[in-house]
Formats: sequence, C-alpha cells, structure tokens
Amino acid sequence: MRRLKFCAVLLACLAASTAGAQGANEAVKIIVPFAAGGPADQIARIISNPLGTQLGKTVVVDNRGGAGGIVGGNVAAKAPADGMTLLLSTSSLVMTAGTTPKMPYNARKDLEPVYLLGEVQTMIAVRPSLGVNTLAELVAKAKGSTRLNYGSTGVGGTMHIGAELLGKAANVSMVHIPYRGAAPALVDLMGGTVDFVNADVPVLRAYIRDGRLKGLAIFDTKRSPQLPDVPTSAEAGFPTLQMTNWYGVLVPAGTPADVRQKLETALAAVVRQPDVAAKLAEAGFSNPRDHAGFKARLDADFDRWLPWLKEANIRTE
Repeated sequence: MRRLKFCAVLLACLAASTAGAQGANEAVKIIVPFAAGGPADQIARIISNPLGTQLGKTVVVDNRGGAGGIVGGNVAAKAPADGMTLLLSTSSLVMTAGTTPKMPYNARKDLEPVYLLGEVQTMIAVRPSLGVNTLAELVAKAKGSTRLNYGSTGVGGTMHIGAELLGKAANVSMVHIPYRGAAPALVDLMGGTVDFVNADVPVLRAYIRDGRLKGLAIFDTKRSPQLPDVPTSAEAGFPTLQMTNWYGVLVPAGTPADVRQKLETALAAVVRQPDVAAKLAEAGFSNPRDHAGFKARLDADFDRWLPWLKEANIRTE
C-alpha cells in the first residue's frame, strides 16, 4: 500500500513538472488584426524575435485579419488574461469602436494598453494628373463641378476617417471608394481611378519621392523628416486637420499588473535596441510611450473620435 501511495505521489509530481515545463515553453502570441504583409504585420515581425529574447520565450505572430481589425481584436480581448496573448493594433481600434454598431467586444474596457511602440504621421496625397498642387486647390476642385473621390482600406479605417476629416473641415462632400487594403487603393490612385488618399507617411513616401504621387499636407503640427518639403496642415490653411496613427501592444483586461509590467519592460528594452530603433525610425515611428502614456493617448482618442464619428454619422453596415 505504501509503495502504491509513493508511486501515485511520484506520478503526480512528474505530471506537475511536465505541465510546468510545457507552460514555460509555451509560445507568446502576438495577434495582428490585419493581413500579412501590411504595416502592422511588418512591425510585429520586427519586434517578435527580440521580444522573445527579453521574455525567454518563443514569440509568434498570428494574423487574424478581417472587419477592419475587429476579428483579431475580438480574439485577443477574449483570450486568457495571462500575458501569453498580445494584440498589436493601431488607431483603427478606436475608429472601429465608433463606427461599428454591434461590436463583439468593448475596445475600451476589454483590452488594456501595455506599450505604445510609436506614432506615425498621416498625409494627403493626390495623383499628379489631377492638376492640383496645394490642399487649397484640392478643396476648390472638390467644391467645383468635379466631385472628387478617395480610396481607403474600408469604413472606419484611418484612411477613411482622415479623408472625412478633411471633408468636414472644408465643408465639402467627396465619394468614398473602399478597398481591401492600402496597396490596391494606391494602385488605383496612380492609375487614375482614385483622386486622392489620406495614408501614413511611410506608406506614401516612396511614391512621392519618385513623382508618382504628390504630397499636399501632413496632418500634424510639424513637418515630416521623411518628406520635409510637404507642408503641415496648418501651413496649408487647415490647422484643425490633426491626425497621427499609433501602433501599440495591448493585452486582455484583467491581466495581472506584474505580468503587464514585465511585458512593458521587455517592450521598452526592445524598442531601445539599435537595430530595432533604426527600423522603427525608418518606418516613421516616433514618441513611444509606456503604459501610462499609452493609456492617456487611448483615452484622449476615445474622447475625441467617438463623439466626432457619431456626429459625422459614419457607420459600417
């Protein structure tokens, strides 16, 4: 009987030890709520390996695109709050919360910010054949006999909201043409099907530099170091056009504070590494923020955009 009890205890210890080893080796998952190859996916892949080194774990990127980021956001929001599932999202997290009547999760309550990797400037760019050289000329053309159109990644995305921000500021109506991603929208812009877009500076930079597109205004208070010849929105005569797109890491609400802090410390160390910092700078990133700073940015965005979107009556079907 004693031998049987001893064997039972031994087996239980071995099972616990095996479970602990499996837990230690379990991969941390970064959910990217957009298709592979896009800007958010590229950033996730830049940080995944060095983050794994900091945490002493394998880190994998899991693309869960769909519905403007809602699909992946929902997966992350409903994952166990144990620090093993991260969400790398963008400002679209806030925008979709304000444009989607029946969200499957509460973006403000069900996710907790960990670390803001950086902010990216956005801008208006047109096809050269449109024949406008300034933002004022674009607005004048839109108010004339020609009704302009613009491309975006879909209702509620930052490309859509940025263009609508211009429309509201200039009191002009323009036709929205949604695409499945920024790439096909840019193809049609350069092909003449679309008149203009609002997009992240790094997305447009190469096309503007080689003359395939023309930059009209940066939606920020300062010019872009990557495109220093393009004026700010204030310099272009529209000071209320202010919009940057952030990229940040979040975890499910309820994640223990010590776990979140460990992730925050690891991410802060990653973005300080010279090779990572250089890649993020090349991607146009600036102003990384810790948990408190990221939370302040999120709160400010929710307070700004949710009422604005409601007043503008921008809704997904």
